[in-house]
Amino acid sequence: MANIFEKLRDLALSANKGSGNVVGVDIGGAFIKVAELGKKGDKIELKTYGEIALGPLAGLEVGQATNLPVEKLVEAINDLFHEANVVSRDIIFSIPLASTLLTTIEMPALGEDKLKEMIPIEARKYIPTSISEVSISHWVLPRITRTYIDPDKEAANKNAPPTVEVLLAVVYNDVINKFSEVAAKIGAANVSFEIEIFSTVRSTLGRETAMTMLLDIGSANTKLALIEEGVVRSSHLIGAGSQDVTVALSHAKGIPMIKAEEIKRQYGLLGDPADPAIAEITRLAADRIFAEADRILTQYQRERRVAIGSVILSGGGSLMKGVVDLAKKSFETNVVFGDPFSRVEAPAVLLPLLKEAGPEFAVAVGLALRKF
Repeated sequence: MANIFEKLRDLALSANKGSGNVVGVDIGGAFIKVAELGKKGDKIELKTYGEIALGPLAGLEVGQATNLPVEKLVEAINDLFHEANVVSRDIIFSIPLASTLLTTIEMPALGEDKLKEMIPIEARKYIPTSISEVSISHWVLPRITRTYIDPDKEAANKNAPPTVEVLLAVVYNDVINKFSEVAAKIGAANVSFEIEIFSTVRSTLGRETAMTMLLDIGSANTKLALIEEGVVRSSHLIGAGSQDVTVALSHAKGIPMIKAEEIKRQYGLLGDPADPAIAEITRLAADRIFAEADRILTQYQRERRVAIGSVILSGGGSLMKGVVDLAKKSFETNVVFGDPFSRVEAPAVLLPLLKEAGPEFAVAVGLALRKF
């Protein structure tokens, strides 16, 4: 897995090889989250972390997703850096999965030099815009050491030339340019970028070799990654998130968004015992996420003939009450929360709080961990 992450530095503007702290900045739809890490001896230390809601900067409520211009993002990050006492300006930004195309393709095994020539041509089949408007990276994925071999497929491919599985990553240049402008205005000394799903995998996945599904439930959407032998084999974006639960409550009960958000945070998917309708409303809204995730998972398992080992939950939406129970029922496997802060040293008094907040900071911590 380390080699995959090393290659993601192709998207960097510059890389700091020296010592010092590094800051992961996760700009989501509803919140910006930061985590600053440093090195003490051979240990990685948590220096500080924090978050700021973006909704109020757009005239919306806390928890509502928005798309702020550069000036507002700079204002929010400066405020957050001040409140959290962030010192370093060696910064890694997350690139939203929604602003990328991440797909796996099969290519002839002709060597890396030839692949570099062929990838831009092949990528045109998948990119709905001019090739000049995007940045392209690719990684040849290691073959899975699974013992099962489909005899029919093996017979059909007996005389076919060898192929390799390639992970293709396409990032829109305007996204990189926007974040580069933000970086310049907050005084960043070193800036690099990483697609958010890789940051989450780094901070939450241990040494598991069994197939794992990562489900990152954000405010506006949900990111899903299927991982085998430590490598992302497939990723998907589900167009629903925790904000859908708030909207459903607001519409169904005829209450303001701020009140609906309070109810969601208090009761989650379990509902208010005094009002059974709330559980039904929230569960129906969340079911869309889990039904789509289950469809993707089932298709992958059927095509690859592999059984899932576990599900890792991350993102602020995963902390809604009742989400774990719904995930266990939907996927019928072991379900755990991502615990990114377990990868770093922190004061003992903070550990319970960090464990509880961990799923929300998986991207920010994973970004900063990349340096170390």
